[in-house]
Amino acid sequence: MNLQEFVTQLPSGLVYAPIYAKGAPMASGKPATGKNPLEASFDRKFDPADVALAIQRNPDLQAVGVFTGIRGNGIVILDVDLGLKKLLKVWGSSLEGAPIITSTKSNAAKYLFRVPEDLWSSVEGRGLGDQDYEILWNSKRQGVIFGEYPGSKNSEPGQYKISGDLSSIPVAPDWLLAEMKQPAKAINKRDLDFTDRTQDEIFEIIRDCLNVIPCKGAGSRDHWVRIGMAINSALPNEMGFMLWSAWSAEDSDYASEWENDNPCADVWNTFKGNGVGIGTLIHLADREDPKRLRFSDSLAKVVKSAEEKVVQEFRTATLEFEEVIRRCEQILNLDNPAEVSYKLNSLALQAGYGDQSALEKLIVDQIAFEKKVELLTVEELMEKEVKRDYLIPDVLPHPSVVLVYGAGGDGKSTAAWALAGHIASGKPFKVRGADVPVEQGPVLLLNGDQGLPQLKEQLIEADFPINSDTYIRSDWHLRRYAQFIKLMEKYKPKLVVIDSLIGCSGGAAFDENKSEFATPLYWLTKNNGQLFPATTILIIHHANKNGGFRGTSAIRDAVDETWSLQNPHNPENKLQNRPMKDQRVEKHERLITIEKSRSGRSGTKLKLGQNEDLGFYIEDFTPEMDPEDNTPSSVAGRVLSRLRTAFPESHTKTDLLADPLVAGSAVAIKKTLQRMEDRKLIVSYVLEGSRSKHYQAVLACGEGQKLSPSTSKPSAGAVSEGGQRMGDNPLCPPLMDGAVEIELTEEQRGQL
Repeated sequence: MNLQEFVTQLPSGLVYAPIYAKGAPMASGKPATGKNPLEASFDRKFDPADVALAIQRNPDLQAVGVFTGIRGNGIVILDVDLGLKKLLKVWGSSLEGAPIITSTKSNAAKYLFRVPEDLWSSVEGRGLGDQDYEILWNSKRQGVIFGEYPGSKNSEPGQYKISGDLSSIPVAPDWLLAEMKQPAKAINKRDLDFTDRTQDEIFEIIRDCLNVIPCKGAGSRDHWVRIGMAINSALPNEMGFMLWSAWSAEDSDYASEWENDNPCADVWNTFKGNGVGIGTLIHLADREDPKRLRFSDSLAKVVKSAEEKVVQEFRTATLEFEEVIRRCEQILNLDNPAEVSYKLNSLALQAGYGDQSALEKLIVDQIAFEKKVELLTVEELMEKEVKRDYLIPDVLPHPSVVLVYGAGGDGKSTAAWALAGHIASGKPFKVRGADVPVEQGPVLLLNGDQGLPQLKEQLIEADFPINSDTYIRSDWHLRRYAQFIKLMEKYKPKLVVIDSLIGCSGGAAFDENKSEFATPLYWLTKNNGQLFPATTILIIHHANKNGGFRGTSAIRDAVDETWSLQNPHNPENKLQNRPMKDQRVEKHERLITIEKSRSGRSGTKLKLGQNEDLGFYIEDFTPEMDPEDNTPSSVAGRVLSRLRTAFPESHTKTDLLADPLVAGSAVAIKKTLQRMEDRKLIVSYVLEGSRSKHYQAVLACGEGQKLSPSTSKPSAGAVSEGGQRMGDNPLCPPLMDGAVEIELTEEQRGQL
């Protein structure tokens, strides 16, 4: 049976993962190991049809696996590695009836079981440790069940084969559930205690570790600082400083910084102890020297003794699940953020977790479990009223997650504060020449990479309202999920501004080219309105050195909209090859391009500017579509882009059908127009003496017409589909006061 045939027989109810063949290029550009799932399967749950389609489209997908844990609908995999015979002697009868996956690897197998739903929140997976098997139970853990087997040092490449019924997976045996309830605790290698050892012994341990840890290529400055912190925690004196300095000086990339002074000197005394200890140093060295050949026999015994001591402390300090949850809830209700961080880290150590972030994940999983809802049928979903709202009509969709990126100095933060200021104050926003109302409400500013004085200057520049319902939190980290939920429940902001993505990513910033870097963004988008009150989240991001999008494409995939903000007058933006029409932006204006939108606005261009009264405005700047330049791929995208162009102001269905740039069938265009009108993205009306409907892009709130120079307009008697006379809306008149209609030649139109 080949892979395609196998997939057709897969039952529903499981969550599947198409698997890359060994050596195949993944989205990151790195070669696959033979066990790497397709990246898209992490973002949504794949059913058999999804797997079949993915394999059909990508020949590099040569196997299929199943996800485990809560996300995997309660599947747990007992992965036995070279200890099958031993396990069968003890628990053989309890494994009967479970689907079995085997390969060319001898004395090994995988068994699939189910965990009862009432136990999902109280069980955990575990690694190999000192056992012959792993317990796979995690939202990102999967086990390959069929297809190519990449082989290992103990086996040849071959095939994964399965026996048993995937549609009838038995409940996990009692002994396995008991082990999942009390998993073995990992050694917290960051907090090894060497206080009973001499300084000379500690010096030798650090020196031996530094001898094998590379001084470059592992995150540059972040890596350098991390090493310094680890040394300082165990040897905070001249001896430790000397070791760090000697190791740092070996990095040729930073040779210039040593010309005048030792760069370590200014940083060393700033270390105050933050959980990064000598254990971190040993762990990093183990990556390069796993057999610890760097140590003498006596030092190896010293390190092992410290690790065993930590293991014993974990065993005696383990807390019950309910007690951990109770203490976490108490801590998260504290007002002092420093106290919250300290107590969460302390509780994490006591509960057997590495740090605060791991414990917060536990809390978030518990919150998600408590808020889980039953499945909806399609009929029930259609009966629900789904309405797309906007904080600022046609500018900020609500709820949504919007990422704004641009070059340094182009005004990303100022633009964000401008939008936020209107939300906080309720001041109308000028959109296409008309003052439109905004959805007033609290604003939450989460800052990560700049000091409060700089932030204050930016808010002053944006004329941010002082007496507004606005809250600021500095030194924010995106992975503080539980704290974010608490903030959202307490303040219920209409708008959240995160400045910036890199600054709020902490030590993971140097991983921005890895797909997992976008995990917090997926979390924000997925849980917006689910785990926390619905809001609009505006995230500021930096452009790369060429002005393009910086980091992994997974960042763009994770959010609802991606905006590019540019200052065309900035010489570093390299506008030499751009059409002259893009340079019609005034010096006080910024050009916003909506590059990706889940609400049908992709390709839209806007101008953001500031009036003499310090108020802000938005204008259309969407050029005529060019088939050679970013024409939307869908009929809906092309229709909306055409209707959003400045001239002519409206189109009939016949116009769109005959338009070579729209290139859609009559049925597709008809359905597209109906759906867009339902979503309030366009309006239709019939001119006097005409039988054809005219379609026009409107403010996304659905309350007015777009304002742009026009060579034609509805007559005074034109009536929209809703029965409203065109031009009756005071917020969005057809023409601004004093405007005069003019006739333009074809040449003049082409210049606009």
